[in-house]
Amino acid sequence: MVRAAIPAGAVFLVVAALLVGLPVKSAAGDQLETFVPIPPGANALRAQTDVALDAPFQIQFTKPMNASTVEQALSLAPQTEVDLRWDATNQTLALRPKTHWEPFTAYSVRVAQSAVDVEGLSLTEPVTATFQTGALTAGEIKATQMVGGLASPRTAFQVTFTRPVKYATVLARLSISPRVPVKLAGDDPTDQASTVFTLTPETQLETGSKYLLAMTNGGADASGSSLLPVTSLDVETLPTPAIVHFTPAGGSVSRDTNQAISVTFSVSMDTKATAAALRITSNDRVVAGNVSWSQDDSVLTWTPRRPFATSTIVGISVAASARSTGGISIGKAQSVTFTVAKTSSRRIVYKPPTTIKWTNIGPQYLSAEKYYLELMNCTRTGGWVVAGGYCSTVTHHTRPAQRALALNAGISDKVARPYAKYMADTCQLNHYLNGTTPVSRLRAAGYGSGSWGENIASPSGASASGLANVEIYYQNESKWRGNNHYTNIMNKYFHTAGIGIWISRCTRLVVDFYA
Repeated sequence: MVRAAIPAGAVFLVVAALLVGLPVKSAAGDQLETFVPIPPGANALRAQTDVALDAPFQIQFTKPMNASTVEQALSLAPQTEVDLRWDATNQTLALRPKTHWEPFTAYSVRVAQSAVDVEGLSLTEPVTATFQTGALTAGEIKATQMVGGLASPRTAFQVTFTRPVKYATVLARLSISPRVPVKLAGDDPTDQASTVFTLTPETQLETGSKYLLAMTNGGADASGSSLLPVTSLDVETLPTPAIVHFTPAGGSVSRDTNQAISVTFSVSMDTKATAAALRITSNDRVVAGNVSWSQDDSVLTWTPRRPFATSTIVGISVAASARSTGGISIGKAQSVTFTVAKTSSRRIVYKPPTTIKWTNIGPQYLSAEKYYLELMNCTRTGGWVVAGGYCSTVTHHTRPAQRALALNAGISDKVARPYAKYMADTCQLNHYLNGTTPVSRLRAAGYGSGSWGENIASPSGASASGLANVEIYYQNESKWRGNNHYTNIMNKYFHTAGIGIWISRCTRLVVDFYA
């Protein structure tokens, strides 16, 4: 290897060259600047509230501190055994309780002025800080699968705490009655910070049964703080759905070639699964139809797409796969049959109304009101009003038949007829006239505690054909979904009705349904 030798003089030449041209300045009179050392202070955290019972409280100093002097100058009231932990810079001091802080307690921390930093400088002033502790750990028990206030038989149960609790504490104190085999798991597999514990029955709970989830008082959370009492949970499981009845009933005879078929269940059903479980046959051959639901999905109604032939035996069967909204099947298939016979019809007798002029509102058209009630009850009880005022057995129902409505004279006199008169006198047709509503009018007359509904119409007159046309118009709404005149007529919750007919400037009909 070849090395270049650098003469020693070359270095001095370079240095000398660098010094050439620098200004000459005397340093004889210069004095060095002096700096006053800054004493330490502390940014003690401002007063805190709701501090967790096992959480540390921290003091932040502005400079690295002499730890031993700070710890000797530290006082805590009320006195509590604490562990003192410094961060790597010796500027942050954490006070952690050896067990836990007392709940709902105000603590005061003070560091006297004698504490010094690493340079030996004392605090500018004593450090004071306060904090307020929070509550003991609370817990709540809930079922994971609820349907309308009832628990699914496949539910699990969860206990959620506001602070971590040891697995052994929950295992020893949580119980279910009647006893069933269960598994318990916390959300932290290390069992150091579980706040949610899941209790899972190993077998499905019994349907239609009551269970009590309880956690005995006592025990402590992960910090050793006492647990607050946990409120027990009373739950009832969903019942097994049952078929209440078929319409038409098994073994009956229907004279309706368009007979609607309905199945009434004891609870709300899973509409898709239950409709798939329904099978309608005509002389043992499957026939097609349309399905609709009513009464909170507890009544399935099937209507044929084509009329049945007379002398037909119709079969209705529901497979065991039909299930409730809670996912519980009926458990056993059920079926009935009925016979379709020759159709018939009957004429509804109408007596022309006699006008009686009273000084107040009286039953001027009472016979017409009674006639319309008969028309409406033809529809309601499973018949079908046709032209000429006949009640036919051949229908287009999409809702099951109900019991006939009774005429409520009080509602007729106090609600329906006065409102019919007001609309007839003003030639208006509206449920909400003169600052009233259907329910407010019923309540004002003393009928405010039951279910209600209202139909109004403007017939061509109080004649048989005029009133029959109103009922035929309402019947034609049977193919529509939702609330309408037809659904009011077929509503099972209504038992009576007040009817008012009035003719003045116009003709008006009012029907107020009531439970």
